[in-house]
Amino acid sequence: MYEIDYKAMGKRIRAKRVEMGLTQEQLAELVGVGGSHIGEIERGRSICSLAVLVKIADVLKLNLDTLVKGVNSENANQVLAELLDEMPDSHKDLYVKLCENLAEGLK
Repeated sequence: MYEIDYKAMGKRIRAKRVEMGLTQEQLAELVGVGGSHIGEIERGRSICSLAVLVKIADVLKLNLDTLVKGVNSENANQVLAELLDEMPDSHKDLYVKLCENLAEGLK
């Protein structure tokens, strides 16, 4: 059975929230929960319902699997594809070239 690392998941939520320029209160309002609840989730102290988790993923534009598990060998391709989809067309070629160079360096 898969064990959810709630602290790690909370860190991913916080990192994406900060990246998007949202406060805990703003995220809470968009999700429909209290600001203190978001703080507890981010610290890994509160286990939220699946409905709240889905709303957080939607607001933060994260794949639910990535939000819960982080990036791993099972979802890395999907995560990279989502990054590419969100990127302006003018940057996509550079992104692909950077990934190619990085992959070549890691062989």
